[in-house]
Amino acid sequence: MSHLQNKSEILSDAAILLHNKTFYPAVAHSAYYSCFQLLKHIWLHEMKKTQQELETQCSKGRLGSHEFLINKIGSYIKNSNKPNSITDFRDFNNKITQLKKLRTKADYDDSLFDSSNSSNSLSLSNDIIPILKKY
Repeated sequence: MSHLQNKSEILSDAAILLHNKTFYPAVAHSAYYSCFQLLKHIWLHEMKKTQQELETQCSKGRLGSHEFLINKIGSYIKNSNKPNSITDFRDFNNKITQLKKLRTKADYDDSLFDSSNSSNSLSLSNDIIPILKKY
């Protein structure tokens, strides 16, 4: 298990604990980053890329690391030969976008982030993680 996979599991568990303690905005943050850690794991360990390559590609494309990895890992899933890769790609792409919006709302918006938003964050993360673990 890579350190990123371990961090992902810790953040996933933390999201559940935070939800149970009604610390709802922190749930979206932890749920999202539990997925992001797996994106980075795939980039480094499955795709055999480096941190330097990530930084260079982000700089060239003028994209942040989050958008870049979401796009690249999405393509990696879609173009894999694994069963259900197209369905996995669609689910991943749709749900990571929703989760990222919830994380942004929780972290930056001057608005209420309630139990429903928190539950939705957990649900999305719980759907995304098994997809990422397949790749």
